[in-house]
Parts: sequence; C-alpha cells; structure tokens
Amino acid sequence: MRGRFHQMALVLMCLLLACSLGAGAKQAFPTLPLDTFQGGPAPRDEHYLSDTLYEDDTIRVEIFSGHAADTDYTYAHVRISDISQLRTAPAGLVNSPRATFKSTSTARGRLVARAVDAVVALNGDYYTKSDKCQVVMRMTHQVRNIARGNMDVLIIDKSGNFSAIKQCTKQDYQEYYARHQDEMYQVFCFGPVLVEDGVCVIAPDYRNGEVGAQNKTQRAAIAQLGELEYLLVTTAGPQSKGSKGMTIPELARLVEELSLKFSPTGSSLAFNLDGGNSTTLVFKQQRKDGKEGLLYAKVNSPEIERFLSDIIYFSTLMPND
Repeated sequence: MRGRFHQMALVLMCLLLACSLGAGAKQAFPTLPLDTFQGGPAPRDEHYLSDTLYEDDTIRVEIFSGHAADTDYTYAHVRISDISQLRTAPAGLVNSPRATFKSTSTARGRLVARAVDAVVALNGDYYTKSDKCQVVMRMTHQVRNIARGNMDVLIIDKSGNFSAIKQCTKQDYQEYYARHQDEMYQVFCFGPVLVEDGVCVIAPDYRNGEVGAQNKTQRAAIAQLGELEYLLVTTAGPQSKGSKGMTIPELARLVEELSLKFSPTGSSLAFNLDGGNSTTLVFKQQRKDGKEGLLYAKVNSPEIERFLSDIIYFSTLMPND
C-alpha cells in the first residue's frame, strides 16, 4: 500500500507541475500566411507601454535614439515569435487591398504602415527602381532578376535568417535560387553588406557610386541579431538641424556598435537599404494633440517624408477580439 501511495503521490506531483508550467506558458496564436501581401491584426492600444515601446505575447519593439558622427540616429530593436511577422508591403495597398508588387504606386511610409497595421515599419529598397533594385522577391513571390553584378543582394529565408550575395550577377542569383527556392522568403537589392559575423566589413575609404558611399546623407539599414531578433537603423541628413548625415562607412560602424548593445556577438549580417529622403522609420505612437487614440508617426527626421514604393514591417499575431 505504501508503495502504491508513493506512486500516486508522484503522479499527482507531476500533474500539478505540468499544470503550473502550462499556466505560465504564453498562448500560441495563429501565424500569418507567408505568400500574401495583406497585413496582420491591428496592434492593441494597451500594449503601447510608452511612446517608444510596444510589447505583447508575440512581439516586442523598442525605439531608441542617439547622436554620432555629428548626426542624429533612430533605431528599433525588434523581437518576434514567428517569421510570418516580418513582412513586406507595396505602397499600392494604401489605395487597393488587392495591390501586389507589380504595382508602381507610391505613398507616404506611415500610410502604408497603417494600411497593413504594422507595429513598426522601415523603408524598403524602392523596388520599382530597377536600376538599383535588380533582384526582387517579396513574400515568396519572385518579381525580378536582372542582376548586373554591381549591387549586393540580401536574402531572408523562411526561418528569418539573413544571407547575402555580394556583387550579385544574374547567374549568381539563378544558381542560388535553384538550390534554395523553397527556403526563400524576401530578397532585397541595394546594399552593400555592412556587417558580417559581428564585424564591420566596410573600409573607411569604401567608394561605390551606386549608393553614394561617401556622401553625407540619410541612411537606413536592417540587421539580424539572433533568432527572430532584428535591428532597424535610420540616420538623419543635412536637411535636419544638428545633423550632417552619414557616409556608408560611418553607418556600418554605427550598426556594428549598436548591434553589440543587444548581442555579445553583434549582428550576424547587416544590410544597407535605400537612403536619402526615402529613409523612414514608422511607429504607432500616443497622440500629443489632445485627441483620443493612437497615430502612426515618422520617428526619424519627421520633417522630411518622401513617397515610397514599399516598406518592411513587423506585425503582431494577437487578434483584436
């Protein structure tokens, strides 16, 4: 009897432990489709913990700012729970919910972010400009491959990991696509690659006329820090009071430094996106005009707002009901 009692007590303890662990676990939410251009659920107001922080069970986004190389910069640290939360959207969605990346429409980045209920959004590579954006894949859909070997390509796979093809030619991309097609999710063409394995790979004297490497201007970059963890970096330009703008080498060193704030090994790969007046970081903030509710606001260089062709954005998975 005593042995049986001990066995029953052990089973009961295991059941209580399992219930306790289950109660502390985060609820699983349905993921978003990887092959459609529509957005996710609208972010909930109560999860905006401040003007610079959004957090729920599926995503955490925090906005920071600083000053380096005589230039203001703004960046977002993003953690998600599923790769489907890293998404891209064409500007055409502002006017048509059926728009795809065949659209040539442009719109303000904050309006595109609002159309897809983004938590945070960054300008893309301005995919309609085929001279710079020679290779384009969005949400698993191959849009273009006219690579000429003068631009770097960023590839994001369905696990959320970054890889790159430097100075990508059409043949380079075709060979990569033949081997990895089923794994590929998003492809951007602008560059250059700024950081690899935690280390800046751009020399101070780096020159590339395609991206105006030595010009002091606004810049935008995206970096992978770890599994489903990212950094979005934007800098101001000489149009903004108190800023001179950054060169590509200065941006690369900044991204290397910022990445080390969040990961002891830094960024596994960081990539330069379209800059200049396209540079856009959008976050849904508390209103300061006395009206109720929230609004999407351009949080970097808000006085300058170019119409964009596309955004990269991050969604919540939490439903609104």
